[in-house]
Amino acid sequence: MLISGRARQLLTKHVLQQNRFTVRTIYSVDGVFEKYLEADMLVKIEDHWRTRLQASLPKADESKPKYYVLSMFPYPSGKLHMGHVRVYSISDAFAHYYRMRGYNVIHPMGWDAFGLPAENAAIENNLSPKDWTKKNIEKMKEQLNDLGCVFDWDREIATCDPEYYKWTQHLFLSMYKEGLVYHKEAIVNWDPVDQTVLADEQVDQNGCSWRSGAKVEKKPLKQWFFKTTKFCKSLLEGLNDPILINWRDIIKAQSNWIGHCDGTKIDFRLESERGDLNDAVSLWTSTPEYVYGTEFIAVHPDHIINSLYPNTSLYAVNPFSGKRIPVIATEDLQYAYGSQTVQGLPSLIKEHAQFARDHQIGWETIVLTKNGEETLLANSGEFTGLPLEKAKERVMQRASDLNLGGYPVSSNLQDWLISRQRYWGTPIPIIHCENCGQVPVPEADLPVELPHLEGLSAKGVSPLLAAKDWLNTSCPECGGKARRETDTMDTFVDSSWYYLRYLDPKNKNEPFSEEAAKNMPVDLYIGGKEHAYLHLYFARFFGHFLHSIGKLPVKEPFSNLITQGMVKGKSYRVKSSTKYLKPSEVKEEGGKYLTKECGSPVVVEWEKMSKSKHNGVDPTDLIQKYGCDTVRLMMLTSVGPSTERNWSEDEYPGIRNLQIKLWKLVHQAIELQNHELPELRYDEELNDYRKKLRESKNSNLRNLNYNYSLTRNLAVVIARIHRMTSDAWTTPGQVKRDAAEFQDLLGAILICLAPIAPHFSSELWAGFQAIPVKHSQEFDWEKGVFQQGWPDVDPTYNLPVKVIGNNKDLAMIKVAKWRFDNLNLEDAFDLACHESIIQEKVLPCEILDKEFKVNPGFDACLRIRYEEQFDTSLEEFRAQREREKQEKRAAKKARKAEREKRIRELQEVEKSKAAKTIPKNKKI
Repeated sequence: MLISGRARQLLTKHVLQQNRFTVRTIYSVDGVFEKYLEADMLVKIEDHWRTRLQASLPKADESKPKYYVLSMFPYPSGKLHMGHVRVYSISDAFAHYYRMRGYNVIHPMGWDAFGLPAENAAIENNLSPKDWTKKNIEKMKEQLNDLGCVFDWDREIATCDPEYYKWTQHLFLSMYKEGLVYHKEAIVNWDPVDQTVLADEQVDQNGCSWRSGAKVEKKPLKQWFFKTTKFCKSLLEGLNDPILINWRDIIKAQSNWIGHCDGTKIDFRLESERGDLNDAVSLWTSTPEYVYGTEFIAVHPDHIINSLYPNTSLYAVNPFSGKRIPVIATEDLQYAYGSQTVQGLPSLIKEHAQFARDHQIGWETIVLTKNGEETLLANSGEFTGLPLEKAKERVMQRASDLNLGGYPVSSNLQDWLISRQRYWGTPIPIIHCENCGQVPVPEADLPVELPHLEGLSAKGVSPLLAAKDWLNTSCPECGGKARRETDTMDTFVDSSWYYLRYLDPKNKNEPFSEEAAKNMPVDLYIGGKEHAYLHLYFARFFGHFLHSIGKLPVKEPFSNLITQGMVKGKSYRVKSSTKYLKPSEVKEEGGKYLTKECGSPVVVEWEKMSKSKHNGVDPTDLIQKYGCDTVRLMMLTSVGPSTERNWSEDEYPGIRNLQIKLWKLVHQAIELQNHELPELRYDEELNDYRKKLRESKNSNLRNLNYNYSLTRNLAVVIARIHRMTSDAWTTPGQVKRDAAEFQDLLGAILICLAPIAPHFSSELWAGFQAIPVKHSQEFDWEKGVFQQGWPDVDPTYNLPVKVIGNNKDLAMIKVAKWRFDNLNLEDAFDLACHESIIQEKVLPCEILDKEFKVNPGFDACLRIRYEEQFDTSLEEFRAQREREKQEKRAAKKARKAEREKRIRELQEVEKSKAAKTIPKNKKI
């Protein structure tokens, strides 16, 4: 027997109602929207939508404006932690949001796969770093999918893939050709037990190795550097670029690192009594115009040349005059902040003159004053007779032409040391020839791939020294015997340009094409604060370099920034000790925490999650327990992304309550249309509720959209969804059945929730589409939630325009959104002129300046600066102000006296009550 689709739905519903406690279904599977949302249904919803979510999203369309959403790619440790859950939940939410706003969204993912942790793990597990990393990538990719994230996996990269690091090596060689790479001795952290170099981060606060525990030694070692200082001024000025949004903390930190670019560096060739040392000392000076007056160079005792040439009399050759001057190690002179050199100018500085006399150093005058006005150089070779500022420019240009420095730089900024003496990193593409010296690997021979090694050791300068077949090679220039460079690159090099490779990951001819580069900058960049500071500096350096050689259309690689705070867990530590306990070993009594074993007091703190502190949480366990949408909501609620998150499952009841209410509201929207309901209390009650629903939708959307698009505070977005849900929840059934405004509000809630909880919202929307009578005209009822237009306030809803005059609030003007959207400075001023206070206080005065700033869809501010007029003299005005102050003080004193009088009266009343006896027949 054939039955209709509607009859089949009713039959299925009847069967399910008879088996409510054994069978649960979801609308997208069986066409029945259950009345109650049970916890196990969330798992079914996510299972159903996980494979369908990608197809339900707006299709990529290059005719739309692009929006590049990027989260900092993870190191593939093999296991997601709660910090990953936070950053990728934020990233995925904003990718969905901008797709729904009509953008062609770029949202890639890859792996920061090189580095010492992988090498150490491979050693401990007797595995190849390559195999260990590959296995971990597969695990973490699966976990990211379990979290419900939708990434552009066709753009996936891994920095350990030769197809990626080929182009890292290409960029190294590009810098090498531009004179931005050099090889020089540097003081490093040396672990005498493991016999390896340690990064500063691998040395603890006691100066010991993080791995062996040995006391770290400082020793000189030849290292590779990127000359980041050459871009010092460009990087500093770039921090003022208006493209940088929400960069305040980063700008402050990088400004301090870079310092004031008020000087330059000039290289002086070093000699000893025996002759040329084939080395140079870089002199930082704020007065390069006095280069001919440099009679000695002072170096700090910690300067590396004292370690390289102990007990040696050193001299520097002035590159302009050719004069040989002494280099003296001393602490007696004042060094600029961060600098270890001083330009000895005895003809100009008294302190230097005395120092020169103490060391039998002569000098001659290098400046003279002409006509008592302009200071000119004297005895300064080709620069003699020039004014000081002009001479400074000429000296710096000449030093730059000679490749001896000359670029603006601060005294404290140092170049980027990129060498690492380990195996698992990008090989540096340089060959050392016995005849030709350093020779770059030809582009046609890239990539220089890492050799396969049977076993790795944690000790030794570099494991690559053991790969003899790989190590020994021939010179590309003369064909003679040569050796490959065995240092690998700092992993920050790999992550300083990965955002560009995402845009063109399959390109076999160049790192990225000119067409792909048009998608720069990254519009929204998301990552942890603790990693962001250094990484953003190095990535900005790459961006400025690539722009300087015409490869990038912009200098700054990132625009909007979200640096999310750390996720912390609750830890339990025995008081006055460093012993941490598991939660199961602690009990609470009277608000105090004690050990179960012996009742010792326990200190409870929120700290960085760690196995040793027993305060870590496994995201996989949480997703299996609650579902990924619920975990994302729990992570993003209550606190903004930039604030530290104290992780607690106490957030769950609030999220669960929201989910239940939304489920019930959709069910009511469907079912109430099939029911007869009693009449409302009075004729206009329906219209009153319609107004309330419109106000709820408009006021909450105004704030919600502001936080989605400008502040990036998803916690406020969720709070606004809670408010709208509560307003819809308290609406009478008759209104839910008959009012388009109820459907408008409920539909807006589901759309706004979709970026954060995509699976749950997709299922709710599928049920919402089943409403028999669709009163609302706001939606495309045939399409899914991600295909809907993004909700906005009504065109007739008023938005505020604040008017501020001379830094004082003067007026607040309400403007309908249809007009607000097109408001400009003159329009805003015309509106302000209709306000009586503006007419009285501003218009009679001379207007000096006007400024108009708009936060789209939220508010606007008109600032007016005008010449205030006074009817009295300045003395009378000040006297009037003083009288007003005296009157305020007197009034305040009178109020205080009155308050004290009343207190005394009350106290007297209480005393009289207490003195009375209780009647004998009164029961108490």
